Amino acid sequence: MKRICLLSTLILSSMPAHALPKCPQPEIMEHIIAPPSFDRAPYQNTLNRFITWLPNYHMIHDEIAAYGQPITVTAKFDYGSIAHKDLEFETVNFYLRGEHDSAWQFVTQATTNRDGKASITIPPLTAGQYRIYAAVPADGTGTQGFITVVEPNTPAILFDIDGTLTESDAEQIGDYTGIKYADPKEAAYALVRRYIDLGYQPVYLTARVYWYAKGTRSWLSWMNLPQGYLRTSLTNETSLFRTAEYKTQQINQLKAKGLNIVRAYGNAKTDAQAFINAGLNPLQSFTIGEDAGHYGTTAINGNSYQIHINEQVDNFPAAQCE
Repeated sequence: MKRICLLSTLILSSMPAHALPKCPQPEIMEHIIAPPSFDRAPYQNTLNRFITWLPNYHMIHDEIAAYGQPITVTAKFDYGSIAHKDLEFETVNFYLRGEHDSAWQFVTQATTNRDGKASITIPPLTAGQYRIYAAVPADGTGTQGFITVVEPNTPAILFDIDGTLTESDAEQIGDYTGIKYADPKEAAYALVRRYIDLGYQPVYLTARVYWYAKGTRSWLSWMNLPQGYLRTSLTNETSLFRTAEYKTQQINQLKAKGLNIVRAYGNAKTDAQAFINAGLNPLQSFTIGEDAGHYGTTAINGNSYQIHINEQVDNFPAAQCE
C-alpha cells in the first residue's frame, strides 16, 4: 500500500495500561473540516466520464475498530438519483485525519470494482476518532466517513433513525431528495445529546440503503449531532426483507469489536427483534410508536421522549470510561 508509512505517528505502540477504556469523543466528529486538496487526473475508465455529470451519492461505511486490530474501510461510489450507476474500475484516493491532526494525510490509492466499491486496510491505530476521505481524482468528487477506534468495553448507546429519531419511516425521502429535512421526534435531540454529555458513544444503525447516507449525514449535522458512527445497508434487499437479520449481525459485530451497548432505541418490530436476538438487555432496549414493547423490549409511551428523559435518562449513570 502506497505511503501507508505516513500513518506511523498514529499507529499504536503498546496496549494501554489504564483499567477503564478511553472515553469516546463524538464531539470531535461535529467539527466541520474541509476536504483534502488533491490533483485532478485523467479517467482510468473513459466510460465513467458519461456518468459523472450526474449527482453523486458516494459514501463510506463508518467503522468501529478494535484497539490493536487492522481496519478495513470500504467506500462506495455511484451517480444518479434514479439509476445509481456505479463508478467502475476507477482510481480513487484515500486520506486519513486523526482528532489532533492539523491536516489530512494521504494513505493510498485503490481501484473501484464493478460494484463501485474500493476497500483499503489501515494498520492498527491508537484509540480515538478519525476521519477518512475517499476522492475521485477524475472528477474532483469525494466523500467523508468516520473511524472510531475503541478499547474493550467502551460504553455506547445505539439509535435507529427512521421512526425513532424522526417522526416516521417516510421521513427519509425528504433527506434523500434534499427537499426538506426530516422532522425529528419530540425531544429526540435532547435524548441523544444527553447520552453524549454522559460520555457514551452514539451509534446510528439504520436500514436505510447506502444512497441515503449522504442525506442522513446532512440531517444529523442539521440536528447538531455528530455524524458518526453511521451504518447503512448496502442493498435494497437487505433494507426491505432482511432488516432484523442485518441489524442483529451489525450489533454482534459492534460488540465483538469492543463496544458495550448499554441501551438501544428503535421503533419497528425488526428493531426489537434485533435487540433481543443480539443479546441486549430487554429492560434497556426501548421501543417507541405503535410497536412499542414488541419482542419483550421496554415500551416508551406516547410520541415524545421528554418524559422518558426526565424519568430514565437524567438519572442514568455517566459512562464508565476515562
